[in-house]
Formats: sequence, C-alpha cells, structure tokens
Amino acid sequence: MDNSAPVSGQNDTTTTTSRALTHEPPPFLSRITRLSRIYTAKSLAFPSAWLREWKEYFYPPSTRPDIVKSYECRPDLPVRIFFPSSYDLTSPSTLPTLFTVHGSAAAPFVLGTPRDDDEFNRTFADKYHVLVIALNYSKAPASVFPAAVHDVEALLVDALGDESLPIDRTSPRGLDDDKKKGRVGILGFGAGGNLAMAVTLLEGVKREECCPGVVVSWGGWLDLAAGGGEEGAWRWGYVPYGADLRDGLVSPFYARGGEGFRGFIAGEGDGLAGENEGLARRLVGKGEVSRREIHSEGGVKKRLEKEDERFWFEEGRVKWVLVPGVGAGFEHREVREEMGWEEEVVKDAEEKTELVMEELGGWLRRVWGVDG
Repeated sequence: MDNSAPVSGQNDTTTTTSRALTHEPPPFLSRITRLSRIYTAKSLAFPSAWLREWKEYFYPPSTRPDIVKSYECRPDLPVRIFFPSSYDLTSPSTLPTLFTVHGSAAAPFVLGTPRDDDEFNRTFADKYHVLVIALNYSKAPASVFPAAVHDVEALLVDALGDESLPIDRTSPRGLDDDKKKGRVGILGFGAGGNLAMAVTLLEGVKREECCPGVVVSWGGWLDLAAGGGEEGAWRWGYVPYGADLRDGLVSPFYARGGEGFRGFIAGEGDGLAGENEGLARRLVGKGEVSRREIHSEGGVKKRLEKEDERFWFEEGRVKWVLVPGVGAGFEHREVREEMGWEEEVVKDAEEKTELVMEELGGWLRRVWGVDG
C-alpha cells in the first residue's frame, strides 16, 4: 500500500491558527500490524455484507430506498434515494433534502456502505417529509485522503444538478448570503461526519447556488490529530504520510471559516463526543473544553437533558446534543445487535434515537423555514 500519496486541494477555508502536525510513518512492525488489522476487518466484513445483499435481493426490507442511482462522475459509487412514503411521485412539488454520509463503528474510513443507514434514512424521510439521498465514497487503504472528500463532493454536486430529483433549490435559505437558495442539508455519521463537515469547505461545493445550508456531525470523527490507540490503524490507512493532521479537510475540528448552520450530536459514552462538543462550543464563543466524564444520573431512565448546556444548547447557528446514557452507534440497529446490549439498554437506545430524530427534524424545519 502506498500511503505517501501527495496531498492537494488545500485552500484558505481550511487554514487554521493551530500549528501544523505532520502525519509521520510509524515503525515498520507497527505498519505491518495496522495493515493486518485493516485487511482482517475487511475480510471479516465481506461475508456478512454479501449475505445481506443477497437476502435483501430476495426479501426486500421495508427500509429499502426507492432508487439506487449511479452518476457518471463516480459510476462505481451508487447513491441511495429515499422519497417520503406520502410523496406523490407525479407531483411537481419539491422537497427539503437531506444528504447523508455513512460511517462505520468498526473501522472508520475503511468499512461501511450507504446501505448501513437505510433504516435511519427511510424513517427520517417518511416522518419528516424530506428527500434523503445517501452518498457514497471510496474506502481506505486503496483510496486515501483526499479521495473520499472529493468523492462526496462530486456526487453531491451531480445530485444537486439532477433535475429529475425534486430537491427544493429555490426557497430562500435565510442565510446572510441572499444569493444562496434551497432547503438542503448534509449529515454524516462517524467518518461520514468528518466528510460532511469537510466537503462544505470546498470551493466547488460553496459555488453551488443551492449548496447545503446545514451540516450535521452525528458522532463525527472531527479531530484525526488526536486519534491514537485503536483508532490509529484507521487514521493510518486513510491519511497519507506528510499530510497535515490539522488541515481542515483532514480534521474539520481545526477548520477556520465555514458557512451555514452546524449541528453536533453524540452519545455520552462515545469517545468522539469531546471533539464534537469542543467544536460546537468554540463556534459560539464558549471556549474550548477538555473531555471529562459526565456520567449522567439515572442511566437508561434519563432522556434528553435540556437544562444543562453540557448536554444541550442551541445558540445562533449552532446546535449541540449530548445523549445521556448511550455509546457510539446507539442510533444503528446493527451496532446494537453486534455489541450484544441487554434488552433494556437496546430499548432505551431506540427510544433515545427517536427523541434525537425529533429534535433534529424540528431544528431542520425551523432552519429551513418549513411550516408544520
């Protein structure tokens, strides 16, 4: 694997006052160990993914997308499109649109497919009458930074220009730049949160008249400069040697600038909650935070806490939600099953997922100016 590919595409929107931190190659034996972990993870994931694909072919689940579509810009990276079940496909009316970018709790940037988010995407589309488009990207270590960022960019731009999709491209966006239009947002889980935040910094996306006016990180891996331990293998597979780990496209935590509304969601037990909270706080002038244990009282009995800004605040264009008593991936059924959570914990995670989706859906409707 050539992990020393040149890095390009940096621009003023990604510069930062933080001192650069160059990604240096680890010792030889460490490289072998990390490479082994990556390909072991891929080999273990392949059979289950293959079986799921065939099972869904013969027994299509209720959460399946309405369309799976490929664009010429990335023919090998199909996107999955979910219309609200109540939407009349012959109607000329347009829909607020949410793009989603998948992650992988097991191996960020290395594993995962848009299919992983089908349940979330179908539920959100139906419940909030939103067009949901799940984007795709190439995986490490075959493709290293900035390939995935530009994959998301290319698919996002092509989908926005696809006149066959009823994307609301004309409604006033309500931002300072009155030249921008459209009710469009982008949300990413885990590694997808990194890519969703990063892609909105690219000039090619910002030039779009209806570029996303809202970006949401749901447990996003926003600070790759801080990733160590078990996370080191996945960062090593994704980021080429010589890259600045504090470049805003690598680690959106350090990005300067950015436009529109930004939301951050994380489970209390998620190791990435600190960097999401830290960026949310910095954007509203609350200052940096060092991650500390919160350990909310009540465990599974506690729901969303809105009286304590450690768990929730909404100021200006920034929203922060820390979900008490749950860990990373609580919103995904597959993660709950793989982790072997007890029945009470699973039920609690499901209920909290519904509450967070309601919180997110309501916020998006207010931001977009959607009635009802």
